[in-house]
Amino acid sequence: MRIQLHKIRTLRNVWTLAGYVVTAFCLALFAAQAQALHRLNPDRCEALPDTSDFHREAMARFATQTGHSSPWSEPAHLRGLIQHLQSLTDDGLAPSDYWLAELQEALAHLTTWGQLPDCDRRLATDAYLRALSDLRYGKAFHQEAPPIWRSANVSSVDDPGPLVDQAIAGLDDMDRAFADARPHTDRYRNLRKGYARARTTLPDHWVGIPDGPTLATGDYGDRVARVRQRLQAQGYLPLPPRPDVMSRSFDDGLSLAVRHFQQRHSLAVDGKVGRRTLQQLNVSPQQRLQQIRANLERLRWLSRDMEKTLVLVDIAAARIEFYEDGERVWSGKAQVGRPKRATPELKSVITHVTVNPHWTMPRSIFLKDALPAIRRDPDYLRDRNIRILDRSGEERQQSEVDWNHPQGLTFRQDPGPGNALGRVAIRFSNPYAVYLHDTPAAGLFSSPNRFYSSGCVRVQGAMTLTRLLFRDASPERQREFDNALASGESHNVPLPHGVYILMAYWTAEADASGQITYRPDVYGSDRPLLALLDD
Repeated sequence: MRIQLHKIRTLRNVWTLAGYVVTAFCLALFAAQAQALHRLNPDRCEALPDTSDFHREAMARFATQTGHSSPWSEPAHLRGLIQHLQSLTDDGLAPSDYWLAELQEALAHLTTWGQLPDCDRRLATDAYLRALSDLRYGKAFHQEAPPIWRSANVSSVDDPGPLVDQAIAGLDDMDRAFADARPHTDRYRNLRKGYARARTTLPDHWVGIPDGPTLATGDYGDRVARVRQRLQAQGYLPLPPRPDVMSRSFDDGLSLAVRHFQQRHSLAVDGKVGRRTLQQLNVSPQQRLQQIRANLERLRWLSRDMEKTLVLVDIAAARIEFYEDGERVWSGKAQVGRPKRATPELKSVITHVTVNPHWTMPRSIFLKDALPAIRRDPDYLRDRNIRILDRSGEERQQSEVDWNHPQGLTFRQDPGPGNALGRVAIRFSNPYAVYLHDTPAAGLFSSPNRFYSSGCVRVQGAMTLTRLLFRDASPERQREFDNALASGESHNVPLPHGVYILMAYWTAEADASGQITYRPDVYGSDRPLLALLDD
């Protein structure tokens, strides 16, 4: 009898346990079904942001050309998209900006239930097209204010057709789609390689160096020791195998390491730790990584503007280069705008050269520079061959002007050896009234920080560059240029054909090995650019 009761109790316990298991399974099933119903809820797509007309048109064309049959219902396509979105980290872009978490959830849902709600399909298409567009044109392409002004005779990207064609062709080869979207320039490839290296080799932090007097060979103290530790942290000096008793001494080895640092940071190379060098030493590793990210974005903007024949003004480096058929045939130093009168970023077409140019003083320069000098020195204008013209173009004498209220006047400097524009001015359309020109202030080209002008670009070797622009001209056109130059009078001489000019600003670049050279952000534009990237 007792054995029989025990069997009954055991059987009852088994059925109770089985009931618990079935209940738990049903609850889990109901929860999964509830999650599935939630994914079917179109309210999930309320998170899609307002987009540009370009992106909306791209979405519509993609849907039409795929016959409104979503490719993302194939797990392989969605899985490939997720993998390539994760790779955007190498480009300095945030994968989370492209619905990465949502698409990972969508993939899990698809593999479990065999279906993908319309909302998730829209998210996948949005992420795919947005990622390709951001790689191809830059994330700022969708902003209201374009990062670079372009003249009317420069092609613009208004048609999303090529992007959509690339996206559709890439559905069966997503590796190729993302590789083709990335800029095909050495500058971009090298900096991307440098960014990957920096993310793995830069330490989390390095020591800061307090302000103080310039440090040089022979100095001794705690600040010297910190300079040594800072350079060791980035590999400019080897780490000592044991405590270094000479760490507080500024010796020749430390001076050499400082020189190497200065070379890679676009500083005057003197082996001393002055104000500018100290400032760059105290930039943190995180700030350096952010600086590289900002410049990867800049190079995405510029990739479609790098014509094979091009005059390139590298504003941050104060250099100018001339390319023919993709080969650099000439380069020289430049003087560019000071921070308060920055040289603008633009793309245009050089159409003509002014030989023996007059220089008309901009109103801003007259008010800020010339007028105070004229009030101090009555001979200021005469010594510089600057004439005063009224609204009708009639010349006025200096004694006729009320220098407390000078109105309606133009100040024009005649051609000659002291003319501010030198012997040639290279012209192209733009709303900033800037151009390239020769200069009598040749001594300033020896400075490592050539931010001296009021926005225009002074070119070392301007005549050499001008001759190159006329190299393909007919003999008659070349004689026209030579005769105009010899006359001493001002003439406009058209180029045989237009030549693209790109004036751009970037603060980091890398060589083929991925070693990065940094430039000081003189114009302070890295920070707002990073805010845009992280928006």
